[in-house]
Amino acid sequence: MIPENKNRNGQRRSFFGPILLITIGLIFLGNNLGLIQGEGWELIWRLWPVLLIIAGLNDLIRREGIAWPILLIGAGVFFLLNNFGPRVWISWTQIIQLWPILLIAAGIDLVFKGDSIWFAIAGVFLTLLLIGGSVWIVREGFQVSADYTEIREVFAEDVEQMEVDLSLGAGELILGSDTPDGVLVFGSITPDNHSDLISTEGSKILYQLQHQELGFYPHTARWELDLTDDLAADLVVHNGVGEVILLLEELDLSALDLNQGVGRLVVYLPEMESDQVLIKQAVGLIRIQIPANLHVAVDAQNGLSKLDFPPDFELKDGYYVSPGASKSNADLVIVVEQAMGLIDFEYSR
Repeated sequence: MIPENKNRNGQRRSFFGPILLITIGLIFLGNNLGLIQGEGWELIWRLWPVLLIIAGLNDLIRREGIAWPILLIGAGVFFLLNNFGPRVWISWTQIIQLWPILLIAAGIDLVFKGDSIWFAIAGVFLTLLLIGGSVWIVREGFQVSADYTEIREVFAEDVEQMEVDLSLGAGELILGSDTPDGVLVFGSITPDNHSDLISTEGSKILYQLQHQELGFYPHTARWELDLTDDLAADLVVHNGVGEVILLLEELDLSALDLNQGVGRLVVYLPEMESDQVLIKQAVGLIRIQIPANLHVAVDAQNGLSKLDFPPDFELKDGYYVSPGASKSNADLVIVVEQAMGLIDFEYSR
């Protein structure tokens, strides 16, 4: 006779589905009773770490090791507390750099696998130390020892416009607008696997900086760059996985094309008049700060994403618009596309 907790192949059956149903029921019950605040997609987005906890509990019940299930539960609890408690600015690129923890957890499971209760206790203790150390590193942040390459390109006096194309691939980009006089782009990048191309077309200067390969090992790519605010700028940014932070308030920006696969996008837009601002992301968080004195219209193609706008925005003819704005009279028209995640618009402070 096959034991009730095993399938016909002798494997312990999964409890993920039942635990998920129980958890969803408890969440909705707590929400109805006012114990859990939030509604709709906002609540779902904040509770995504529960999936990690359920996966860990399922593996523990099925006895699929000790370290890996506890690691999943610990990660879920950390992200859950971060979503509902005091928020910590988490660098996903730094979390990616902690991937060897998975190997350590697998090793702990192999070493302490057995029926001895003392082996199990030792495995749990080491796993908790591993989780505690990981949480401390993520909360405190860390700098990877790496060789930085300086980027410095100048422009001639007769240049009036610039077109800048930055393609990171994977990693972290922080872009500002503070360069020495006569310098087009200034800053540092790591690692030094890049190609750059600069040319001119009449009064326009074209600059392209591209990362040659993924930088997950030994360290994730990190670019800290500034562009001149003396030239009208068309800016194109591509990133596969990671974080992009664009501090463009002082930039003379005429067009922006921002595209990312997975991660976080934070954009501070300047006072500008343009209908060429396109921001696209597959999965993650998009946060856009807009000047309060502009007429803004937003075409949000949000799929399964949650949208957050300032309370004075309204939906008019398919566009989310600021007070007094419409698609026809908007100073700034923004097209934002995201398959799943959170899109948050805020006024600049």
